Amino acid sequence: MVNVASGSATVPRWLVIVSSLVIGFHLLAVLVNALAVWSGPWPVMDGPPMATPPQFAVTLHSRTGDYLQAVRLTHNFHFTTNRAALPTVYGEAKLRDDEGKEVAVVRIPDPNANRWVRHRQEVLIRGLGDDQPVAPPGTEIIPAPGQKAPEQELWQAAENEPRNLRLVRVPSHLVPRDRPMLAPSPMAITLANSYARYLCRAHGAASVEFVRRSRDAIPPRILFEDNVPAGALDELVSNFGELKP
Repeated sequence: MVNVASGSATVPRWLVIVSSLVIGFHLLAVLVNALAVWSGPWPVMDGPPMATPPQFAVTLHSRTGDYLQAVRLTHNFHFTTNRAALPTVYGEAKLRDDEGKEVAVVRIPDPNANRWVRHRQEVLIRGLGDDQPVAPPGTEIIPAPGQKAPEQELWQAAENEPRNLRLVRVPSHLVPRDRPMLAPSPMAITLANSYARYLCRAHGAASVEFVRRSRDAIPPRILFEDNVPAGALDELVSNFGELKP
């Protein structure tokens, strides 16, 4: 409808109502998508530190999920940096030449890199921190004549230094049974070797000694305790050893 006297256009009332309903539904779907996820960790004495989402948000999200998929807005706006329960992880790559002399040390993620490169490096280093439990064999394994026994890679602590680990390969039947053992995931091994090849090409090095340094997140319940648990602030050093291209 056009008002000739004033020379301005007037939007029909029905169009205003329909447009408002569409915009309101869109904003509601995006807001519900952000609410219908677990939150935390919270400083609680008992019970799980993570809180379940409100039930009304879960119910509404089940009805609006198809719409968000259609418009490609399924992200819930909960980023890695918002997950305070994740450990802090960074890596150090010591580059050496053919004579074994250290020529450079590269930190990952690089604090001087731009945010795009730093984000990709953070994704890489978190992939290197996905350790998995090692299950000892249930029965004794006897290799065939002339063949070696199957081996297993695992983290082994240095003597009197439980927070200083080194990646070693031991026969499967020698995996300790009296304590839990961890090992990097196959993907972590692949990422470490791939990044070592890249660093050797980029810096003209012959080998790379990769060290992962991590520190567990301090649980919020510590706010209710008088003393900090022993080792809560200690750094865990995990050495992947010398990697060559």
